[in-house]
Amino acid sequence: MPPIHIRPASTALDDGLRLLQNFDSQLPWLSSIGSSAQWGASTRSDREDVRAEYRGKVERSERGWDDPWTRDWVRAYVAEVQVKREDLSPELLELAIENTTDTVRLPVAGMVLQGRSSEYVRGLVPENDDGDPFVYLLYLLSDRRTGELGKGAGAALIAHARDETRKLGFGRLCVDCWRGNDSKLVQYYEQQGFKVLGHFDAEEKGACSWQGTVLEMRL
Repeated sequence: MPPIHIRPASTALDDGLRLLQNFDSQLPWLSSIGSSAQWGASTRSDREDVRAEYRGKVERSERGWDDPWTRDWVRAYVAEVQVKREDLSPELLELAIENTTDTVRLPVAGMVLQGRSSEYVRGLVPENDDGDPFVYLLYLLSDRRTGELGKGAGAALIAHARDETRKLGFGRLCVDCWRGNDSKLVQYYEQQGFKVLGHFDAEEKGACSWQGTVLEMRL
């Protein structure tokens, strides 16, 4: 497999939209493994309000890249592989970023870190903790369209998140995920070094509650 390179997300490359397209690419796969209840069937990249939200995350990440940590801290990343142009299908070439005449950079996954937990998990983990601060892994998704070329990108991004957390001098990295379908996603995070803090049910408008788990990695 080609090596994975992690770069800061860029507004110039429209990476806010790219993060949402990663989300959309997951929906058919989730349905195929019995996890459609995780996110339903509605795409996100065609919703202007959600596009503005993720464009804003990338803008905040770029704007504050050299600023010290606060609870408003956001960092967005894209994982890429460099591949020969001739090895990609026309569909994957449309996703690629130009590099040289013979190779292109293919984005395969993305990640967003932030300085505060999501509101719906604060029964288990506070917004943050001045005595034991953490980085919150808000978003971690691969682009299912890239298939085997993206293998290992999630683990590489988690390792990068761990390194960034250590650079801040913090001792833990927190995340939440869906716990349905026999907790398969929870098990994935456990395999990456996270431990379960607790479970929660988040109410969704007009739908059944969303069953989730909060995990942390001690560093």
